[in-house]
Amino acid sequence: MTSRLRSCLLLLGVVVALAPGTISAGSYKWVDEKGNVTYSDRPPQPEGSPATAPEPVPLDLKTLDARPVPPVQEQDFKKFLPPAVIPRSGPTRIDDLLELSGIRAQLVGLMRGLAKELRPAPGIMSAKDQASIDRVLSKSLRHEAVYGLVRDAFIPQIDRTNLEATAAWLRSPLGRRITVLEVTSSDPSFEQKIVDYAAELKANRPSRRRLELIHRLDWAAGSSESSADLFATLSRGVTKAVSAAGPPERRLRPGQIEEQVAEIRARVRDPLREMQITATLYAYRDLTDDELTAYVVFSSSDAGRWYNVAMHKALVSAVGRTVEQTAAELVRAVPVERWARAAQPAPQAVR
Repeated sequence: MTSRLRSCLLLLGVVVALAPGTISAGSYKWVDEKGNVTYSDRPPQPEGSPATAPEPVPLDLKTLDARPVPPVQEQDFKKFLPPAVIPRSGPTRIDDLLELSGIRAQLVGLMRGLAKELRPAPGIMSAKDQASIDRVLSKSLRHEAVYGLVRDAFIPQIDRTNLEATAAWLRSPLGRRITVLEVTSSDPSFEQKIVDYAAELKANRPSRRRLELIHRLDWAAGSSESSADLFATLSRGVTKAVSAAGPPERRLRPGQIEEQVAEIRARVRDPLREMQITATLYAYRDLTDDELTAYVVFSSSDAGRWYNVAMHKALVSAVGRTVEQTAAELVRAVPVERWARAAQPAPQAVR
């Protein structure tokens, strides 16, 4: 249910590159064999760039064979739903629900991913600046602090009926299994596994039934749209901090920032969805179609919709505040001009 964090991590490296011109005017970032960092409005090309970004795997159902797929029927759903009553001691607390969801563990992975992307590559900054950056990241990107913000933002949205129904699902064997899969997939190392899996998909296509369920799950949970919103929030936080720290003549007005963030969101929406679908296919690869059907049912229910919307709002609020504060502290610790110099590719030696 919080798989949107995966897609956020997969595109996180673009955030700093999308900050205003005080750092870079590009939309992509990569590092060559010599450690030179390049920012561009185009992805790295095969020639002259050893680290070429993988092409997204097209997962449009139209690319598969045209054999009809039996629709998922309501009666199919019901047999996979968790029991209506699950033994428990007293009402479910908000902390119980969040623990059952695995969000605390997933935030550990997200904070590691944020730190990885916001930390310059070795050798780019001076030892003094690097030490300052590491201190800021260690202090600001603490998953427990972000968890507290998520909890605070979740509380005003509590609906007791839906909370209990969501807790019942999460306590069920399948709900617990899915949570474990989502926690496992939240580690930053998951990114490379997705790249490898995407290459495999070109030769071993999922069945139409499998893709239909994955697309239904993405739609029901709103994962791709939520990921785009979360990504826009990350971009907003970095942009605001960098703009505020830059020279007055280059600072952006609030309206300009929002226009830029809206443009960025529109730009990343489709590639983010491709990544989300691929990542979801990989994360749930060990689930049967029937188990995925049950997950679609829950995500489409009143409780599932309530939970996904509430969690989305809480994550956007908590992560947005964290990123904005961290970015502001980073540019205070290391002046913007030094970040700008570090972002420029090293000059090539003339032969």
